[in-house]
Amino acid sequence: MEGILPLRVLVAEDSPIVQHAMSELLKSADVLTVVRAMDGAEAVRLAADSGPDVAILDYDMPRTNVIETARAIRDRRPDLPLILITTTASEYLIATALAAGVAGFVLKRDVHEDLVRAIETVRCGSTFVSPSAARALYERYLPSARLA
Repeated sequence: MEGILPLRVLVAEDSPIVQHAMSELLKSADVLTVVRAMDGAEAVRLAADSGPDVAILDYDMPRTNVIETARAIRDRRPDLPLILITTTASEYLIATALAAGVAGFVLKRDVHEDLVRAIETVRCGSTFVSPSAARALYERYLPSARLA
């Protein structure tokens, strides 16, 4: 991630184990600071108050709807790139998240391979979808297509 440091990343994830693993992954990629939130309300507050450069939102946080959280963050910080992490890749979820202003979509099983690349991509103003999620969408909309 050379060239975009210092970088502050907000990680909104309710599982302390997953939160710690993502923090360690980000630190190994030379991310300067990781700010942690346990739910959507805290993520909205920290997005506004702690000045992150990127926010990573877990889809399955308690007492919150990640799409509403994304919209609330977008209202307060329209310039803040948002990345959604989740265990599933449905076309509805991806479309809804993108419509809510999420710029990146990473499957949890692909976090080690895709998260840093997703951060780099959304920081440059582009959209990132994990290749395995994109593949599922591709196969859904083009069922006769064969991917190698």
